Amino acid sequence: MRSLLAAFLHMDEEEIPSDKYASYQTYYDQVWSALKIGRPSEADIMNTINDEHIKVIVQLISQRWFESDSCWRGLLRQALQRNSHFDRHSDDSINRTIDLALRLWLVLHIRDDEYTWGAHSIQWDDQKTLQTFIAEQFPKSRSMKDFGEKMVDLLLPDNFTMVKLKRWSGIKVEWTYNFSEHLDFDKDHRVVKIFPLKCYMHGLRKSKVELIPNAVIDEYAKTMNMLFPSWDMKTQEYLKKKRQAFGMEPPVEYPGTLYLSNFCVWRSRLATIYAEFCPPPPSMTQLFNDRRNVLQWYTFWFAVVILILTVVLGVISSVLGGIQTRFAYLSLQLAREAGASGGVCTCSVIPGVG
Repeated sequence: MRSLLAAFLHMDEEEIPSDKYASYQTYYDQVWSALKIGRPSEADIMNTINDEHIKVIVQLISQRWFESDSCWRGLLRQALQRNSHFDRHSDDSINRTIDLALRLWLVLHIRDDEYTWGAHSIQWDDQKTLQTFIAEQFPKSRSMKDFGEKMVDLLLPDNFTMVKLKRWSGIKVEWTYNFSEHLDFDKDHRVVKIFPLKCYMHGLRKSKVELIPNAVIDEYAKTMNMLFPSWDMKTQEYLKKKRQAFGMEPPVEYPGTLYLSNFCVWRSRLATIYAEFCPPPPSMTQLFNDRRNVLQWYTFWFAVVILILTVVLGVISSVLGGIQTRFAYLSLQLAREAGASGGVCTCSVIPGVG
């Protein structure tokens, strides 16, 4: 796989540490395995291929980039048909192989709808250049005015981390290997998608070929450093528990003061997540863990304790009152029985009777 990574990142193979891209290896294996899923599967349509076929496609696309030429799928397909690696490959087989190469290279779920089997996918066709197609996957967010006055130039606090989102707001993480799904938030299930291949995207950022705009990758790195700070021990424990190693992967610089306006591509998704972060926690457990406002936290829980004590003392008073009433009733019954038995005995000992 190192030779393929060298082609993707435009580096010498010797410069790629074998352990640095372990997380990408997992993605690489999953992509190849997924070719056999479904009936029909992509593997049924494609001729036998390997990493060399992928490298040929990457080299041709890179060549067009260096020549400042637009990359059209039809022209790319024609160039591949003239290459010896693609002898006797049909147009459909070549198209599927191009999709595979782009999935491996750009970590975007570029796939024909016929083979997605329920997963969200995007499809490059002959009508757009590759540059235009990729740019459309990362549109700029709405202007700050569209978020309302409260969101304008909003300072994102230091405690806006994934650990705190889970602890205070009940938001869980779903790891995704589709870069365009990063920070997608499912409000109904309270799940946010996180793209974990931070190191690979950093390598792609330093590549000479800029298919994914560098500004998009730079913003992505900022979101990861903000949500998963390398200096936070709780975050590192959380990542270790989730078997994710990107916490200490470059770049790990402290993001500094960040405003919502610092983000152009990921702004809308960040605003949605932050809006869920601000309100009171949805459950009592998360409410107990939320100590952003210490005075408010103590005031609330002091009131809760007073309420609980009031209820407990009220219950105890009611129980004691019931017990007292029971004993009073039993005492009255005993007194009546004693009085009745005493009257009968007095009548039986009157002298002179009978």
